Amino acid sequence: MGLVLSILLPVVITAHPLANEEVLEPSVQNEVDHALNVASTNAVPMTAAARDFARLYATNGMNATERAISLISSQKDGCWYWLGTNVTPVAVRILRRTAGCPEAREK
Repeated sequence: MGLVLSILLPVVITAHPLANEEVLEPSVQNEVDHALNVASTNAVPMTAAARDFARLYATNGMNATERAISLISSQKDGCWYWLGTNVTPVAVRILRRTAGCPEAREK
């Protein structure tokens, strides 16, 4: 019994809880905040490309962290483009939901 405890005790002490990938880590949240702050606020019409972009992010199986990183890395000069079409308002909405921001705070 003493041998089992001496083996298990270091494992229990060094075990860390698994990170919840649906909750953004502070560094990722920081990047989300920055992306939202530099996002273009120009009016952009809803297009078929924007609907396809929204559908892609709704069905791609990414967790919140993966979705945030994907959106952040695809932002160019404050805008998001999908198949050559500006889809910034949709991307901002998805990014806000991913970060848990209330919809009322949308620009």
